Amino acid sequence: MKKLIFLFILSTAGLYAQEAQLKKADKYFATASYTESAEMYSNIIKEGNSDQQVLKKAADSYYFISDFAKAEPIYKKLVTTYKEGLDDKYYFRYAQTLKALNKTSESEKWMKLYQKDIPETVYKASLEKLENIKKEGDKFEIKNIVTNTSFSDFGPAFYQNSLVFSSPSKDNPLAKTYKWTNQPYLDLYIVPIENNEVTNNALPFSPTLNSNLHESDVTFSKDGKTIYFTRNISVNGKRKKDKNKNTNLGIYKAELINDVWTNVQPLSINSTTYSTGNPSLNPENNRLYFESDMPGTIGSADIFYVTIDENGQLGKPVNLGPEINTRTREGFPFIAENNVLYFASDGHAGFGLLDVFKSELKDSTFTTPLNVGLPVNTNADDFSFIVDEKNKKGFFASNRANGKGDDDIYSFSQIIPVELKEYMVQGLIQDSENDILIKDAVITLYDENGNKIKEMIVNETGSFGFDLEKLGTFKITATHPNYIPAEKTFTILDDGKGKHEQNIKMQRIPKTFLEELIAEQGQPKVLTDNGVLMFDLPGILFDYDRSNIRPDAQLQLNKLIDKLNRYPQIKIEIGAHTDIRGRDEYNQKLSQDRASSTKTYLVSKGISADRITGIGYGENKPKVNCSDHECTEAEHQINRRSEFLILVK
Repeated sequence: MKKLIFLFILSTAGLYAQEAQLKKADKYFATASYTESAEMYSNIIKEGNSDQQVLKKAADSYYFISDFAKAEPIYKKLVTTYKEGLDDKYYFRYAQTLKALNKTSESEKWMKLYQKDIPETVYKASLEKLENIKKEGDKFEIKNIVTNTSFSDFGPAFYQNSLVFSSPSKDNPLAKTYKWTNQPYLDLYIVPIENNEVTNNALPFSPTLNSNLHESDVTFSKDGKTIYFTRNISVNGKRKKDKNKNTNLGIYKAELINDVWTNVQPLSINSTTYSTGNPSLNPENNRLYFESDMPGTIGSADIFYVTIDENGQLGKPVNLGPEINTRTREGFPFIAENNVLYFASDGHAGFGLLDVFKSELKDSTFTTPLNVGLPVNTNADDFSFIVDEKNKKGFFASNRANGKGDDDIYSFSQIIPVELKEYMVQGLIQDSENDILIKDAVITLYDENGNKIKEMIVNETGSFGFDLEKLGTFKITATHPNYIPAEKTFTILDDGKGKHEQNIKMQRIPKTFLEELIAEQGQPKVLTDNGVLMFDLPGILFDYDRSNIRPDAQLQLNKLIDKLNRYPQIKIEIGAHTDIRGRDEYNQKLSQDRASSTKTYLVSKGISADRITGIGYGENKPKVNCSDHECTEAEHQINRRSEFLILVK
């Protein structure tokens, strides 16, 4: 009995000890001290605790400090043990972890589960796009620069003939340690550039800007007298914390006066409740791009911009939208001289964790991003890409294997153009029976909402082609006087292929085509002696002594318009009539007015005027003969009509 009591006491003591350890680990995790929390959660798991929250925080702790080898088995246990109701962001992080460890096929399996709402064709297109990029080979020559340390060096920026970058403080013996990385807080450094090479004598950039907090990721005005940089949210050097006692990042501005950076001010877009950072000015200096997790983001962090007016006042933040931002992270924007946006993303199809992408600003919108390719992008984090577009040289940061530290800065020279894909659809127009090329066909391109985008007439080559400003679903229609109209709907995906073929085959109009067309109307038809096929449309009636188109007539005319749009080779003749009341001359003019108003209505709805002939027959061709009896008002109404003749000769 004593033995049982003693074992119970030991068990209870162990439970209390683990609870205390878990409480301490949670505190480390809440304050982003991930190195400490990772170790403590790992010990708790080794003691037999497989609670879902413990596994989540343990795996995330290792993930956030890029220790993917230790994160992998914990994520694996999490996603296989707790399948029901698990937030799919853990599938994403597990997939990214596997990718970082070069376990590509396994990574694709879990990424597909994360992207379960994406159609299979779209997912395969993304993989095909990456394979095409691989086939293009290396587009850059890269070199690890000499200023890199054993710590984290990143955030390069051009400044005059030098490079400004971020690195943990090496010159301040009182510098505090950042708990997330267990490294000193970041400062700004500067080093001269010559032929895209840097020397080893990097110096602190500015004693008035570097502080005991983080300073990183800068951008300069065109005249070099204004700087925007990232710093912890603070007032008079004291950090400002959110409700979870964490300090977010903000963007600050300073001015160069008498060679001293002074007048440091926080931007109005900063907040203690979210982070803003990684600023980049456009060439005109009237837009500031930045990264933020502020309200209105699509993913965990998005790229925004604010306008800057002549007085330096900022507008409201504008999200770049789903063409650039995804449900995960986009950041580290850089705007090159020609308004090309380079940025890092783990949401677009990439080779690793963060990949570098490129997009052009066209007509106020950014084009579909292009992965810049190898060897800039790897299975690791690749980011902070800057380039001088004139000489195609620049710098970027990466935590790839075989570097000097956590993050290193690399110089690069572009040896193969990184060209944004110009997507187009092209094809041939052919006879369906003998594949003979058809010339003079009218080809029209529509978007998925039925809006007309472009139109062209096929020449003797029988071929067509349209440049596409964006990807998506489209419809092409083909019309020709001697053929039945044809159409084709298709989807252009971002698969890395610029040209997409869509051939169209058209069926020649059979001799019985018009008879079959009229038969669709379900109306009596008469083939006249002069080769005109005639049929009535019920309801094309007129008020007494009037030629205007009534609302009930419009409904029937709209049915005719639909047919004329579907079969643009058809030409018609409008035959308008009156009742027998009134003088012959007057009725002739009235019937012509009715034919003209009918034609005017059709033309107003987009039917070409050269397809329509209007003839007034007066009272000469009544449907109801009123000469042998007194016609009722209803019979007079029947005679006040328009009839339509489809020309077959």
